[in-house]
Amino acid sequence: MTAMAAAVAAFIIAACAGKPLSGWLDKKGLSRTAIEKHGEGFSPGLRAVPEFGGLLYLLALLPAGILAMVAVAFFHSGEAFSAAAVIGKMLAVVVCTALIGAVGMMDDWRRARRLSPMNPLLRLVMVFVICFAFLVGVRLSGDRSAILLLPFAGGQLDAGQGWTVIMLVMLVGAVFGGDQMRAVSGQSASVSFVCALGCGGVFAVFAGDGVCALAFGSAGALLGLLLFVLSPERLREGSGGAMAGCVLPVMAAIAGGAPLFILPALIPFLFEGIYAIIRVACQAVGRQNPMAGSLGEWLIAHGLSGKTVMGGYAVLSLAGGIAAVAGAYFYL
Repeated sequence: MTAMAAAVAAFIIAACAGKPLSGWLDKKGLSRTAIEKHGEGFSPGLRAVPEFGGLLYLLALLPAGILAMVAVAFFHSGEAFSAAAVIGKMLAVVVCTALIGAVGMMDDWRRARRLSPMNPLLRLVMVFVICFAFLVGVRLSGDRSAILLLPFAGGQLDAGQGWTVIMLVMLVGAVFGGDQMRAVSGQSASVSFVCALGCGGVFAVFAGDGVCALAFGSAGALLGLLLFVLSPERLREGSGGAMAGCVLPVMAAIAGGAPLFILPALIPFLFEGIYAIIRVACQAVGRQNPMAGSLGEWLIAHGLSGKTVMGGYAVLSLAGGIAAVAGAYFYL
């Protein structure tokens, strides 16, 4: 019930706030046309649209997250940790997701003002620090286990000291994978929506009320965002929306103690994220990266339409999300 309430609340807020927010951003001179962004991999067009979908996503997610935490505080039952520990983990998820979104929106603001983009290495460092702080927050909330539950196999893996490294790779891959996936407007938000549903489904099976509510709240916020980022565009998800929307299901899965279960739904993000990390590393050492653009941009350049690429990513994530929920059932 809490999860459904969070999803509905987030969707209503996003659906109602999208049009006024878009108009306000336009009045502030923060709209850009797709033709200006053609070199960044977006489909060309002439319509000036604000690129601050991350702001709409966070406006919808934060109240839904608070609602979920209040519900856990008053109606918590049946989970392995105390209500205080669950709320601590949920708070870590919401705060660090907001910080990731803020990093992305800093870049969105710079592009809207026609300034040079943020140094990619600096952005990577900022994201890395936030993700590491999130993992510390989860541990301080009472999670001392490095045991990873294995989907389908029904077993466990003691990751030991490698737990932090594995989780950081997943988090950073999701953050930059989502950002790279914006070759077509709405693509990142649509895949993030599917991933959030998969994460919510996994923890509905595990009766993890807190994490489940955050995942479904994220799905509701993303569904509201999709009303404005798909054609005809009135808003774009931007780096802020793409990065925050993609990373929340991963953070929620880590906080809930079953990160590997949502891994199949994350495959599109991980592919794009690994590519992004390699490109940033090449730039950091002064090497010219022979790969141009993201994987999605490469597919578009080699003859696939933007709708085909967006649909392919969404279907891949949907199949992974179904596998994730099925893995939870098989595990139990």
